[in-house]
Amino acid sequence: MSTQGTFRIRDLTAEKGQKTKGFLQLGETVTGPIQLPIVIINGDRDGPVLCLTAGVHATEYPSIDALMRLTRELTPQGLRGTLIAVPVINMHMFASRQGFVSPIDGLNLNKIAPGSKSGSISEIFADVLLNEVITKAEYHVDMHAGDLGEILYAFGGYPITGDADRDRRGEALARLYTPRLIALYREESKLPPAAGSIVLEATRRGVVSILAESGGNGTLEEADVEVHLAGVRNIMRYLKMIDGDPQIHGKQLIATERYVTRATRAGLLRLKVAIGEAVTGGQEAAEICDIWGETVECVRFARPGITGLIWSHKAVNTGDPIVRCWIAEPAPRFPETDRFIGTG
Repeated sequence: MSTQGTFRIRDLTAEKGQKTKGFLQLGETVTGPIQLPIVIINGDRDGPVLCLTAGVHATEYPSIDALMRLTRELTPQGLRGTLIAVPVINMHMFASRQGFVSPIDGLNLNKIAPGSKSGSISEIFADVLLNEVITKAEYHVDMHAGDLGEILYAFGGYPITGDADRDRRGEALARLYTPRLIALYREESKLPPAAGSIVLEATRRGVVSILAESGGNGTLEEADVEVHLAGVRNIMRYLKMIDGDPQIHGKQLIATERYVTRATRAGLLRLKVAIGEAVTGGQEAAEICDIWGETVECVRFARPGITGLIWSHKAVNTGDPIVRCWIAEPAPRFPETDRFIGTG
């Protein structure tokens, strides 16, 4: 897929060598329209079409900020091909500072894809995103972070399709995005793809689509933004959309499965580990004390792993999740991107 002349999404058009921004109207509330912001940068030279989306969960700020910066930075004169960018998909969630679910219909947009033209507003969002925006591209990166209450370790993920050429390119994008950890999702495996996710449904439509995660817990840290910026620039260099070579700094890990460590008692949680830490089986994860300050449980990890998600709540009940760990191993050789290791 390459750009030729005018690029169009509904009434938004960008001629060759032009940057266009505007809104698609998807519906309305009693207070006004429900809109999807779109930026189209149509390069002055031919190349692939890449779609970048952020704000599926609109309190995941590092991904949103990174995409805002990229669309301000890029010009048609420095671009081969076309970039489609949606900096904040869920504008009502963004305005209300609400995590996970839409304040309009209470649905999680990343769990109800492919959506429906005749459904509630989140289902309409999913349908429009997939069928009118993302499928205009050959490549897609869905930029995320941990949501409110979630401290996250950065990673890149891709759902394996069984199409050898598409899977080679998808794994390449995931490896080029992530600073260290890669997750390849397979049906009926210990790392199944997330049902109802935008990325999974995009791959089912023939798009090379990856999940890009950095940051979390309602924060906007520069280091988390930089992970997104470096990852997307790597991908654009690999696709020859911008000048330069991708850079992979050091050895990477590939996830094989993950598991959750939970509380069995209630009380105040005193966490004993940090995000991204390598842990061992039997190592203390947290201490729980009751209302009198007495320790009632010492929570331990059942297996070795890497702390990939820490729930930030400090008051816990029986069964509450505390830490989710990745189980990972050194990533096998992958000629498509190994040539970029240590180039910068």
